[in-house]
Amino acid sequence: MTTDKTWVHYFMPKSKRSMQWHHPGSPKPKKAKTRFSAGKVMVTILWDSKGVLYVDFLTDHRTINAEYYAELLEGPVKTAIRNKRNRSQTSVSFLQDNACTHVAARTMDTIQNLKWNILPYPPYSPDLAPSDYHHLFGPLKGHLGGKSFAIMRK
Repeated sequence: MTTDKTWVHYFMPKSKRSMQWHHPGSPKPKKAKTRFSAGKVMVTILWDSKGVLYVDFLTDHRTINAEYYAELLEGPVKTAIRNKRNRSQTSVSFLQDNACTHVAARTMDTIQNLKWNILPYPPYSPDLAPSDYHHLFGPLKGHLGGKSFAIMRK
């Protein structure tokens, strides 16, 4: 299993590229000034070789801290693994980067209590997130382009 996160805006504008054909000598079209979206949501996705296990949306411009991440792992993520995968399978191999929230003592204690196997991640490596190689977030944001979302608050 592995994880990655990204910011997703409430409104994702379509591409900024002009899709009009112009003669090479014609003046460039004027672009309307764009505004930033009203807000954004931190999306955390956890998945394995069989597919997505859990998606978490963190609203109100908050970011993930070690306490939140540990509670996410021992609560909804653990339940999602149990519900979506073979219930007799108790072994989980977990790959995560060296972000502060991932290597914090609280997070490491939680993973140890869950008896998950942490796969080693090189300490000074470039971003090796599998989501980058499998083109997870690019197509996701492309699909959301031009759509508006109402955020439900708990």
